[in-house]
Amino acid sequence: MAGASWAPETDAPVTLRDVTLGRGPVKVIVPIVGETTAELVDAAAAAAAAGPDIVEWRVDGFGSAQPDAVLAAAAAVVDVLGGRPLLFTFRTAAEGGARVIAPEAYVALHAAVIAAGLVEAVDVEHRFDVAAGDAVLAAARAAGVAVIGSAHDFAATPDADALVALLTAMQHRGFDVVKAAVMPHDPGDVLALLDATWTMASAHRATPVITMAMGELGALSRMAAPVVGSCATFAMLGRASAPGQLPLAELKPILARLSMD
Repeated sequence: MAGASWAPETDAPVTLRDVTLGRGPVKVIVPIVGETTAELVDAAAAAAAAGPDIVEWRVDGFGSAQPDAVLAAAAAVVDVLGGRPLLFTFRTAAEGGARVIAPEAYVALHAAVIAAGLVEAVDVEHRFDVAAGDAVLAAARAAGVAVIGSAHDFAATPDADALVALLTAMQHRGFDVVKAAVMPHDPGDVLALLDATWTMASAHRATPVITMAMGELGALSRMAAPVVGSCATFAMLGRASAPGQLPLAELKPILARLSMD
């Protein structure tokens, strides 16, 4: 994709293989979901062929949360990604994911994947058990694996000031990238999310930021990422992993059109 964001570059861009968040054009992340390793490999192959910048594995949709099974599946996925960065995400049920996980299991699973060197980044939910999140953050930092701190609100959209406060708190905690996803109920909610994103990108540049408003009403926020300074956005191939995701083939030309070049 040609072009770049209208927002200033972040002070600390994050590089995953040959993809840099917080510098240059908005990056597109495609989630893959599969209950079995075979389903995951098929999804990963399709994603690699479609050409996103980053592939996210939604591990909460996999049939097992045991580290050995997850590591084997991760290795199989990496084999077909063609060198694309892999983001490891276990989305908990509390934030819209497919399953519940105990804090100690959360730490063990992430620590195993980080130690295996199979992923370039992991997602850590900011509101999950604090000690567990901090343990994953420490393990990732020691291994040179990036951490995307995330927060999701499937019920509402906080006002712009509250969103900025949330995202800056995540920066202060030490995440490499900070992400917020909210549910809008009217266009004003979408504008609040866009306002907060621009404030983060222009005035709080300590880390790259990713934001989105979910649902059909929030689709504009995914398309507007280059204008307001979200360093990445999510697109779908086949089944969406969150409400309001746009197909990759539709989103990429819109992002290119709205970029500076």
